[in-house]
Amino acid sequence: MTPNRFVMALALALPVGIAAHAAGAEDKAIEVMVAARSAMGGSKLEAVKSISATGEYRRLMGDREINGEATIEIIVPDKIKRTEEMGIQGGPTMSRTVVLDGTEYWEDTTNRGGNFMRFGGPGGPGGPGGQGPSEADRERFRQMAQRRLQGELQRYLLAWLARTDAQMTYGGEAEAEDGKADVIDVKSEGGAPIRIFFDQKTHLPLMLTYEGPQPRMMMVRRPGGAPGGNATPPPDPEEMRRRMAEPPKIVTFEVRFSDFKDVNGVMLPHQMSQSVEGKPTEEWTVSQFKVNPNLKPESFTKKDKS
Repeated sequence: MTPNRFVMALALALPVGIAAHAAGAEDKAIEVMVAARSAMGGSKLEAVKSISATGEYRRLMGDREINGEATIEIIVPDKIKRTEEMGIQGGPTMSRTVVLDGTEYWEDTTNRGGNFMRFGGPGGPGGPGGQGPSEADRERFRQMAQRRLQGELQRYLLAWLARTDAQMTYGGEAEAEDGKADVIDVKSEGGAPIRIFFDQKTHLPLMLTYEGPQPRMMMVRRPGGAPGGNATPPPDPEEMRRRMAEPPKIVTFEVRFSDFKDVNGVMLPHQMSQSVEGKPTEEWTVSQFKVNPNLKPESFTKKDKS
């Protein structure tokens, strides 16, 4: 996909005009969800116990574009593993795995190259001349990362499998030039509210929106610099800690779904795009979905607890 098409695919906003219906909001929500589950696979959807998706993605972080491959693995109802291989053209590369195993969260990151990337963490170059994050910083950011992944799991279960244990209410009808959508508001205890839009003709999910902390990326230099002497100067440690200690800005995310294909009787979106505050940030093209792959629960368990 060309860069212009990438932007267009993400920037086409769905004009929303919500006409809320107070009476029977929960009953109407259930009616819409039943229709969606039927359209998305019916009994085949009910039989899904695990699912995985792999594909190429493009991510915009400020003036940088990151390309890579992402794999999502899920065991219903409470296990998710996201593995990303990413890099910046002419710059560093990184492999990152984040896992939620029930109530336990862990991650593993491997960087290659003179500079490396940190996403949403406390940062702070350790070693001579720099002070790393405190234990309180580490725990705070670990909890934030765990909440983000819990929200991600909830959204995938909702958009891919039309499953949720949260309270649902009918949010009204949204109109766009190409048709209408039914809106369902989903609110779980302790979780961020989700609004999901289902096409009134196909009953497939078109989009979901939610609010969350704005993603942050920082470039940090490894000791010795990058090959060829083109290292990016590291940020001042105190300034870095101050920036990361600031409360994250809460923004609105929009995630759109398209290019639905039948995978073992389940209709799944092979094109997903995201915008933040109306600006395109990410596009993921799934090359392969697997329904009920043989995922081992132990593969979600962190081997080294040290």
